[in-house]
Amino acid sequence: MAQLPTGSLPSQVHVDRSARRAAGVVKWTKYDAGVMPAWVAEHDLGQPPAVHERLRELVDAGAYGYHDAAEPMVEAFCRWASRRHGWSPEAGLVRPTTNVVQGVWASVQAFTRPDQKIVLSDPVYYPFQDLGPTTGREVARWNLVHDDAGWHYDLDALQALLEGDPSIGLLLLCHPQNPTGRVLDADQLTRILELALEHDVIIVSDEIHYDLVHPGAEHVPALAVPGASTCTIAVTSGIKTFAIGGLRCAVAVFGDERLRDRFDSIPEHLLTVPNRFGCEASIAAWDTGDAWVDDLRATLDANRHRLVDRLHAELPEAGIHLPDSTFLAWLDLTAFGPGDRPSMWLRAQTGVACESGPKFGAGGEGHVRLNFGTTPEVLDEIVDRLVQGLGRG
Repeated sequence: MAQLPTGSLPSQVHVDRSARRAAGVVKWTKYDAGVMPAWVAEHDLGQPPAVHERLRELVDAGAYGYHDAAEPMVEAFCRWASRRHGWSPEAGLVRPTTNVVQGVWASVQAFTRPDQKIVLSDPVYYPFQDLGPTTGREVARWNLVHDDAGWHYDLDALQALLEGDPSIGLLLLCHPQNPTGRVLDADQLTRILELALEHDVIIVSDEIHYDLVHPGAEHVPALAVPGASTCTIAVTSGIKTFAIGGLRCAVAVFGDERLRDRFDSIPEHLLTVPNRFGCEASIAAWDTGDAWVDDLRATLDANRHRLVDRLHAELPEAGIHLPDSTFLAWLDLTAFGPGDRPSMWLRAQTGVACESGPKFGAGGEGHVRLNFGTTPEVLDEIVDRLVQGLGRG
């Protein structure tokens, strides 16, 4: 049987690459063994020990039947949000979902009409590019802008967009932002909220990376902003923090009963609920994972500096900004002329697999998204390959 990485803390993990492939972990199996995977947004740094212990208990007990673990999962989430983020959602205003994407799609169906538009901010998590076509809604773009300091939201542009188009009904925030790692601060969130209230726009805030904000930035939950309760839905999960994406467990959080009831108009059997293993893993992680996550954040913080410092020194033609959050870096390869399929080009040049920038929409041309959520050893090999394959010395 393939073994999991050793070590009870992320900083102690050793990634056994052959074991990861033998275990069928898609991050390590999509490409052949000679390719270093830095593509899908899943880190290699394991889970809190209590997650493994609880899942083993369930397997040993043959606990595969129907379950009632969704409610305890919601309660564990509320405890985590209060303890880690100073945010106290009401359990009665939280709905379990199988994943964050499901919560986003259901919110568009529940809170907009087909004749209303939804706002996306490119470059953005690429499945969101399908949101308009699959729901029959037109998309308006409030794209991030780029300058020497990195990627930013232009709040004046949002004001102009909303003032100029009364058909806009919903704004989807990726907060923290994927792929750029940008974090909105309290003043920015307050201004976005003011504009949403003024123009009768619902905010859906995807906060799946909320635990992974680095020193120098702070995650402010959108629903913690004064006045947000009447127009804001937050969707989040523990899957990015704890690398349990295969267990499919998430929550949608509402500011008031009116919003919750509108969401509940979506037929229950279209939404379903998370499976028991996802609920139980999330409970164990949220209830025991504080020290583990502190170590994870320290590991990822060191990794982001390691990556950026090495590329600035050894491959300065590659554009990269230090991300405020996540374990994802947005790498600009335009100086190398990678064509319209930059990830395929990069893989051929270096043997490193990243996610292709154009999938993320405008601003993705010539870019790739690189996952640095791994051990320093693996990260160094990734950077070594980039330098050797793209260096011009």
